Amino acid sequence: MLVVFAAALAWLGDLGAKAPLLLGLWAIAHAAYLAAAICVLRSRAPAKPSLAWILGVALLARLLLIPTAPTLSEDAYRYLWDGSLVRDGINPFVHAPSDPALAERRNELFARLNHADVPTIYPPAAQLFFGVVASVRATPAALKAAYLAIEIAAWFALLALLRRRGLASERILLFAWNPLVLVESYGSGHVDLLAAAALIAALALLEAGRRVPAGVAWAIAALSKYTPLLLGPTFVRRRAWAVLLTAAISMALLTLPFLGAGPALFHGLEAYAAHWEFNGPLFPLLRSAIGGDAARLLLAALLVLAVTAISIRARTVSGAALGCLTAYLIASPTVFPWYLVPLAALLPLHPDAGILAATYLVALSYLPLPHYRATGEWALPSWIPWIEYGAWALVAAAAWLRTRAAAGPATSQERREAWATESPPT
Repeated sequence: MLVVFAAALAWLGDLGAKAPLLLGLWAIAHAAYLAAAICVLRSRAPAKPSLAWILGVALLARLLLIPTAPTLSEDAYRYLWDGSLVRDGINPFVHAPSDPALAERRNELFARLNHADVPTIYPPAAQLFFGVVASVRATPAALKAAYLAIEIAAWFALLALLRRRGLASERILLFAWNPLVLVESYGSGHVDLLAAAALIAALALLEAGRRVPAGVAWAIAALSKYTPLLLGPTFVRRRAWAVLLTAAISMALLTLPFLGAGPALFHGLEAYAAHWEFNGPLFPLLRSAIGGDAARLLLAALLVLAVTAISIRARTVSGAALGCLTAYLIASPTVFPWYLVPLAALLPLHPDAGILAATYLVALSYLPLPHYRATGEWALPSWIPWIEYGAWALVAAAAWLRTRAAAGPATSQERREAWATESPPT
């Protein structure tokens, strides 16, 4: 079904103009994905797909989408614009694309950019990756081909993690066959897959006892997409000083080529943090009650508290990663569908029912795209977040209640011990 879905996406062309049809096809593909996920998670399933079949299907589906143009988002063109600057020795943090100093560079990439008046928001490791891609060829197909090579490496790391934990290798299906990963990484070309792959590599290296390389991988993840930085308190709590020191040195080295930007290094990120808002679960409610600025501060404070609690209670670093990334989505004023790609990468280790559902539900935010294309007016109907996050919450609550019922009564001491134990979570 995944291959059929990929072929349909390639055939449809402009997905943004056909969002309702896209979501219908996506729903069918996601239902098939959930059925396959249940099959590989059940120890006595009548017929499980083999590992070779799982990866072969995933590979073919990705190859079908690599040549297609991104039509749900223009972000890939911004990556390539930034990469072309890095390739030519120009610091992308210094100038917004619309800056007159870059007027002579305006080309087809520039014509496709969004937010051309805002300096780049993408971190240094992502910039270096964009520069390497642009040095080969500044096209979406080249970008997506690079993602495929990186994701295949992440598959090997994930398989090593599964074997080390005594879990079935076929669980990789929960990542490799997730339609969200296919649409957002190989349809739209979002950089979140780079962060997800580096995070999985860091986790695999950490569990293998290789803390210095794990620190390097975590630094790459954190400077590809800043959200993996939320694991910092977890490493402090576990006294993983080698990881933290190596990561700090690696982050400094990755940032060094761009330090000439000075304070401008964070201007784009500051604009994003202060003004971006889309599809957040809590922010619209708080904004209407206490105002936008106060809502952002309150959610940031709640995120700090949540990450602290997770670092104390999580049994494993991968569990902490899942918790921290989920907490970020709940607290963020901005939640685009591709933000869930790193969570999808963690599903083989932590097959959370709520996140399995959310990787489709978040796609409902694409429904206003045809109206936006026709009128230039962007408005997300209020009922969409209620369905997205309401259904996510209901599924997560039902799964939690089922787990509690299956586990039977437990004392508070037993629950505390369960949180503290390093036993592999399933």
